[in-house]
Amino acid sequence: MGPVEEIQRKRSSGRPRSEASRVSILDAAYGFLKSMPISSISTVQIARKAGVSTATMYRWWPTKEALLLDAFLHKTDRELVLKVKGPPLERLKEYVLQVGRFFTGESGIVVARLLTAIQDNPVLRKEFLERVYSPRDKEFRSIVKEAIKRRQLPADIEVGVFLETIIGPLLIRLLMRHEQIDETFVISVFNRVVAGAMAQNCAGTASRG
Repeated sequence: MGPVEEIQRKRSSGRPRSEASRVSILDAAYGFLKSMPISSISTVQIARKAGVSTATMYRWWPTKEALLLDAFLHKTDRELVLKVKGPPLERLKEYVLQVGRFFTGESGIVVARLLTAIQDNPVLRKEFLERVYSPRDKEFRSIVKEAIKRRQLPADIEVGVFLETIIGPLLIRLLMRHEQIDETFVISVFNRVVAGAMAQNCAGTASRG
């Protein structure tokens, strides 16, 4: 075996160990997210639980906040999937139902911790907005605009207000934890908001007529 092949062999054998360490760190960080306030989690704790050094962690993540967001996305990113086929309003309803189910499990506990922590942690807030909120908001807006294009929703609807009116009640139940976020509740909220948007459009059309 020549020197080049030997170097390639060493690099190849090193990758699985490196990836295993990265996954161990993400799993350890997510474990703390489920059980502790974010302000109480330290990189030393995560490194110790993952069986690595803090120097190893900082090779991949410049801040604790970036690591915690990666841990959250690593565990949950495939739980919310926007369908690409079918009537847009039905796809939007299914997407909102996914959000409701997402909020009821252990992921909901983590989301609640993140939403609470970003109020006092500007670094985490920036990471959360850029990497969690903005991509999902873009998906929601795209499907609402598609529904408008297909005349399933009024053309003059305020997209941001429409979406916030749907998601707001779910967030209240997530953060307050005073009542369940079950499928009946999610569908009821969705149908009422859509009906309200359509009724407002009809009223506006009648007044203009």
